[in-house]
Amino acid sequence: MDYETNYQQFSENRNISRYSSLPQSYSANAEESNGDSLDLGWVFAVVRRRAIIMAGVGITLSVLAGALLVKSSRQIVPEYSGAFRILVEPITAEGMLSQMYLMAQTSDASSDIQRIKIEDNSLVDYESLIRVFQSPKILQPVVEKLQEQYPKLSYGTLASRLSLTRISVKKGSQEQGTKILVVRYNDLDPKRIETVLEHLKKAYLEYSQEERIKDLRNNIEFIDKKLPELKSQVDILQEEMQRLRENYKVLIPETASRALTDQLLGIQRQRVDAQRTLAQMRIQYANLEKQLAEGNLISILAIDPKAYEVVIGQLQKIESDIAVQSALFFEDSEPIQQLREKQQNLQELASEQAQGYLKNLAGQIREIEANEQKLAETEIELTEQLRQLPAVAREYDDLQRELEVSTKNLKEFLAKREALEIDLARQKESVGWQVIEEPAVPRDQNGQPISITVTQTKRQLIVAVIVSMLLGVGGGFLVEVLISVFHTPEELRGATKLPLLGIIPFAKDLKKRSSDRRKQLAPVTGLALEKNQASLSLLLATKAQIQTYSTSPILEAFRSLYTNIRLLSYQNPIQSLVIGAATAGEGKSTVAVHIAKTAAAIGQRVLLVDADLRSPKIHNKFGVPNVQGLSDAIATDISLNDVIQRSPNDDNLFVLTAGPVPEDPIKLLSSKKMQSLMEQFQDFFDLVIYDTPPLVGLADGNFLAAQTDGLVLVTRLAKTDRSLVKKAQEGLKISGARVLGVVANGVKG
Repeated sequence: MDYETNYQQFSENRNISRYSSLPQSYSANAEESNGDSLDLGWVFAVVRRRAIIMAGVGITLSVLAGALLVKSSRQIVPEYSGAFRILVEPITAEGMLSQMYLMAQTSDASSDIQRIKIEDNSLVDYESLIRVFQSPKILQPVVEKLQEQYPKLSYGTLASRLSLTRISVKKGSQEQGTKILVVRYNDLDPKRIETVLEHLKKAYLEYSQEERIKDLRNNIEFIDKKLPELKSQVDILQEEMQRLRENYKVLIPETASRALTDQLLGIQRQRVDAQRTLAQMRIQYANLEKQLAEGNLISILAIDPKAYEVVIGQLQKIESDIAVQSALFFEDSEPIQQLREKQQNLQELASEQAQGYLKNLAGQIREIEANEQKLAETEIELTEQLRQLPAVAREYDDLQRELEVSTKNLKEFLAKREALEIDLARQKESVGWQVIEEPAVPRDQNGQPISITVTQTKRQLIVAVIVSMLLGVGGGFLVEVLISVFHTPEELRGATKLPLLGIIPFAKDLKKRSSDRRKQLAPVTGLALEKNQASLSLLLATKAQIQTYSTSPILEAFRSLYTNIRLLSYQNPIQSLVIGAATAGEGKSTVAVHIAKTAAAIGQRVLLVDADLRSPKIHNKFGVPNVQGLSDAIATDISLNDVIQRSPNDDNLFVLTAGPVPEDPIKLLSSKKMQSLMEQFQDFFDLVIYDTPPLVGLADGNFLAAQTDGLVLVTRLAKTDRSLVKKAQEGLKISGARVLGVVANGVKG
């Protein structure tokens, strides 16, 4: 039990010290880049990748749309149009004078004069008149007469092809309607158009003589029936308003109510803020009390690190010293006992300071509780005051609203009645409507009717091509979204929000060149284990070896990758790391091998451990037997001299293969023996690299990453699904592992 506890303390302290030295510049850049609303580089990259799909969809849709448009244009039958014009109101001085009188009698610009559409010097409701002319009452008799000559003609056909419009002229920035109506009829037969227009002209003139006076009188009689009721309603509402003012002695109840309401809202907002702050401080106090009861004093003091920096530092140092000395002395030895006594004294001092912090927090909570209680009492008082006003204000508002509506209606009815009286007198003396343009179908110089059918095939084709191309672009982006893989290193960096440590180019001959240089690795003859007191020492025999520098895009990429890893924590070099990937086949083993070779080439003593106890591959990369390896070193007492092998090409590169595949790999990797081996590896090698199984679905890589200085996440472009990478990141976050960054593998171009 003591061994396990000491190991966990050592690992946690070591990881915390290394994480503190990690630069923070990248996280800020990632957040800044996250705020961009549109990445034009990504848009152009999608267009470049999906250009064939976009062009294919666009061209196909353009051809289909063009064929349909051309075919439909050839089936268009020419249509003709004829019209005549009617002067609805005669231009007389009497009409002008009557209109001026109406304007003088009506002071409200929004009165009923506008309702009946008497604009400027117009006395006719043109919108209603147009609807009447298109109604069955007028058109049905015309249809019955026309059916004698055209039996197939119906009311629906006539109404759908008939249009009536009022000619307007522009005066300044506004359009003003004239007194002229244009009656237009469209048909395939020009002769039938002229016949229909003649019948319509006759029907409209007859209607103007028979109906205009009748309609005016009906409207006046209707208004006369409604006026007494409206006057009585206004009088009653005015009496009610006067009674309310006299009884409650108020003019506008809303003024007093609004002031109290604003004050109440302010008190309520202050109380809500106080309650929220009080709840947060109570939760914090409960958590701190729990931590104090559990003896977790450092967590309490860490809330104010500046005030308790000395105590925290001394506690952490004494715990670190105990962890180091526990590996050298027994628990009952004098050095350990002295350290325990110092630790006890520091814990008592930290406990006193933590209790003082809790008392201060409790005092703040009591002050906020008192303030919240005072706000609650004030809120009750204001609420009680407001209860006396709503009834009066509600009744006052209802009466005022009804009085405004009734008064407005009365004014409008009076204005309309005067307008109708004047119009009736004028209509009795008017000369009626006039046809100022006889029914006709426009014809050309040869006397042939001019068709109104306009073909816009070219314009439609242009629009169809543009829409088709846009649909093609949309289809390309849809394919891009559906195929959720990473295409560029920038996409990988943006999605993971991790530093991009390296970009490995795609090379088909990488495996071939690696196998050509592969040689049998020799057992480590100069590697021995000696027991000195309670610690183990691994003695490595090295010899000078001259190597020639070679270069290629692949090698330079791995050298750049290793350099970036070292620069992540330059003052505290990374001594152990895990090479992982979300799924299999992303090149993590190849990356691990080349990082190990690169580090060894610059003089680092490197140990490459094949921790993939499910599907080991490192022995195949080096062409070595996998008879004994990591699984034997964990499960048995075999000497490390028998399982670790040295590279014949570089004395600084050592390999520990996976060994036989066990039944329960995670049991071996999580054992105390594995933890002890990892400590020994890190003590006697400059860099230890672990090749692990895929992260998604397996816990091996997450566990090992949490026990090392960090993990490098390898992702193959155009292969790895984004969701799997995200899932792998979530697993690493849960395990507490440090992710150093990502490597984009298989970059083309």
